[in-house]
Amino acid sequence: MIPVSLTSQLANAADTEINRILRIGATACKQSKPTGEVGFVAAFVLGAVPAIAAAWRPILSPAGYSVSMTGIFCHQTPRATFTNSAGLTKSCELSDLLVVVDDMTSGVPTSRWAVLIQAKMAASHGGQSLSGAGDLTQLDLMTHWPAFSLPSTFPPGARNLSTCSYSGTNLDCGRYGLIEPQPTPLWHQQAPAPKMPAGGDELGTFLAKMLESGQTGYGREATGRFDDWSRTVDDLMNVTAKTAFTYSAGLKGPHPRGNTAIALVVCNPSGSDFTNGYWMRDTPPSGGDPESPDDDSDAEGMSFVHIGVLRKEE
Repeated sequence: MIPVSLTSQLANAADTEINRILRIGATACKQSKPTGEVGFVAAFVLGAVPAIAAAWRPILSPAGYSVSMTGIFCHQTPRATFTNSAGLTKSCELSDLLVVVDDMTSGVPTSRWAVLIQAKMAASHGGQSLSGAGDLTQLDLMTHWPAFSLPSTFPPGARNLSTCSYSGTNLDCGRYGLIEPQPTPLWHQQAPAPKMPAGGDELGTFLAKMLESGQTGYGREATGRFDDWSRTVDDLMNVTAKTAFTYSAGLKGPHPRGNTAIALVVCNPSGSDFTNGYWMRDTPPSGGDPESPDDDSDAEGMSFVHIGVLRKEE
């Protein structure tokens, strides 16, 4: 996708914008200063992502690239039901956020990388240890990725990420986002583990490396049509966007992997390089718990950020 020589500039620009927005919130969406996981996710999706798109433009343009970014924030994270390592049936949220990168530098989508991110407030030293029952259930899912099912708003059937034959491991499908609190919040990415250290890649650096040509360990390839990882990524985007943009005829019906209407046509009709959506009626949350979901919708959407990497039009 993007030459490695540009990664450092892209990372620095993204980290700067994310750190700024995490401190103040997505003010354009009337969000107050974020203080908890849900609020920080909202600030990133609705505030930092458009700022990143603007900051990346002058870096990518001289090298002949452009980027199209779409962010959807919603409260209704779907729950995954699975059998844990002790043989017990458990249920927990699948994740807080999905990030998807599509390589469209040849004019059509050729490869896709994706990662699920679970946001978690960091401990005072910057790392985090997981010990609560709910946290350990989430960790079990993200560490082992046993076969799991999603709610009825998604296509039925168990999903086994081991059916993905692309390079990497199941562990690459998910990361924890450890977020240090106000007044100087920082968001670092860590591989799932009972004890996660301080530090790690900042979120902006992680995003930049997802765009890097030949990258490994920053998400997992999801280019396929039939493996459960690729299918789940596609389903999460489609179910969320179909609810967020029910007014648009372009989102009716199924959308197989490779259909870019969600990011580049329906959600981005003006041709600008960023479009965001927020499909709740109230203002974005700032704390750690989501407000009540919209009573008019029974969808099980997930917040997601889609990044399309393209060749610059001359």
